[in-house]
Amino acid sequence: MPKRFLSADEALLLFNELPSDNDSEVSSEDSADEEALPQSDLGESEDVLPPIPSDSDEEVIDVDAPGPSNIPEVKWVRKGKARTEVPDFIEYSGPSEEISELNDHSSLALFLALFSISIMESIVFQTNLYSTQKGKNFSPLTQNELYRFIAINLAMGLKKMPSYRDYWSSCEILHDSYISKAMSVKRFAWILSHLHLNDNTVQPKRGDALFDKLYKLRPLLSHLSERFLSAFRPSKCQSIDESMVKFKGRSSLKQYMPKKPIKRGYKIWMRCDQSGFVCQF
Repeated sequence: MPKRFLSADEALLLFNELPSDNDSEVSSEDSADEEALPQSDLGESEDVLPPIPSDSDEEVIDVDAPGPSNIPEVKWVRKGKARTEVPDFIEYSGPSEEISELNDHSSLALFLALFSISIMESIVFQTNLYSTQKGKNFSPLTQNELYRFIAINLAMGLKKMPSYRDYWSSCEILHDSYISKAMSVKRFAWILSHLHLNDNTVQPKRGDALFDKLYKLRPLLSHLSERFLSAFRPSKCQSIDESMVKFKGRSSLKQYMPKKPIKRGYKIWMRCDQSGFVCQF
């Protein structure tokens, strides 16, 4: 069976007999260079390499040494310690003093508190102005007629008919005595076709800096937004969401959302209180 391991004395003797790596490589390279290059060529050669600077002449750069830095010092804290203090809600919530101090709290009084006399007078004036600009004979609209016109529209929202003319129908099933006694169908149709909120002659043109797609409704929208904010003090629980006004006519403001219950209409963003009151739109 062959011997696989050497004894300590045999290994030491074999190690001493090995030639030195440095001596053998350097001596062999020097002898080869001296034999390849004559002595005369070494002295007359013009392509002499420049002397290589020693390591001691060069500046030693320590990569690990810290250098200047413009990064601001950041102090990290645990997530549990970072807290935002939210003050308690102590404001009053409910009808404002203007509404609470009303002597009459009926539905009519609350309606008049939102639709003030100033906006009603403005609607009457703009409607008569528009009728005058058309150049036809007409009976001027009065403020009393405007109140009745709005009341009829509210009643029509409770009792819906295929056409507004059905409320004045001679058929007993369709006829509504309350609406028909308040105003004639011809007068209602005239107000419906001539009702205006703003002057068309001074409307900014498309492309103008003051152009507004809701120019004809802007006075009423601005008035109601201001009145809603002043009539009620919202609570801490409020919601901001979109509301759809159903409309299938032709308008550039109409939107189509197939996944909504009301697929076509005007989308209005509202801020509402938890009681359901619309504070802003």
